[in-house]
Amino acid sequence: ISETAALATWRRFLAPGGGFAQYEKARNLANASGVARISPYLRFGMLSPRTMYWEMKAAGGRHVSITFWRRLVWRDLAYWQLQHFPLMQDRPIRAHYAGQVWSSDRAALDGWRRGQTGYPLVDAGMRELWATGWMPQNVRMAVAVMLCELLNISWVEGERWFHHTLVDADLAINAMMWQNAGKSGLDQWNFTMHPARAGKTQDPGGEYTRRWCPELARLPTKYLHSPWEAPEEVLRSSGVRLGPGGSYPHRLVKDIS
Repeated sequence: ISETAALATWRRFLAPGGGFAQYEKARNLANASGVARISPYLRFGMLSPRTMYWEMKAAGGRHVSITFWRRLVWRDLAYWQLQHFPLMQDRPIRAHYAGQVWSSDRAALDGWRRGQTGYPLVDAGMRELWATGWMPQNVRMAVAVMLCELLNISWVEGERWFHHTLVDADLAINAMMWQNAGKSGLDQWNFTMHPARAGKTQDPGGEYTRRWCPELARLPTKYLHSPWEAPEEVLRSSGVRLGPGGSYPHRLVKDIS
């Protein structure tokens, strides 16, 4: 972990044939094959955003990947927000959202933290977070939607858990992301994700989910992201038993349209 390693990682991503050229197509994949993995270096000052800006501009910048370009700029937006809203880590920027009524279901919160929600992509992401301190960006979005929209648990709980577990935890960026997920931020999310459908999109081959949810590894890919849809004989032959006393939990919430 050093400036030398940070620059090597960054320039490998930026080089011809590297992740930068593939970012727009591959950034959604849970296996992180198309992302830079430089956030910890940025967080702890081993990689300069100015260096990134100029080197990325020389490599084609926004014409190669407008999304990656924007995400570098969003860092400054997060710091601007923290400057103007110093309590944004646990107080809504849009003050009227302080009246939002959230669930106080501690068992559901604990299931989310431990990767025991019954939704494989979400569980894989939360287990990776606990084991490594990192999680791909789009999986972070999926687990945030699970917490705030489907479980109706306050974004503050998500912000606190991520700040506790992320190796790249940044007060401004983390709080901005969770404020937006909870709809109280300046750029509140105008999208949602169905956790099973997100799994099929982000992890179509199932490699990521099988790595972090090995109890589901033998399930056919068709049922991997929705094991409750598998016939009993398929579950049995795959060594999967759902529910209490089984190898994988029932879904914490089922009524998802």
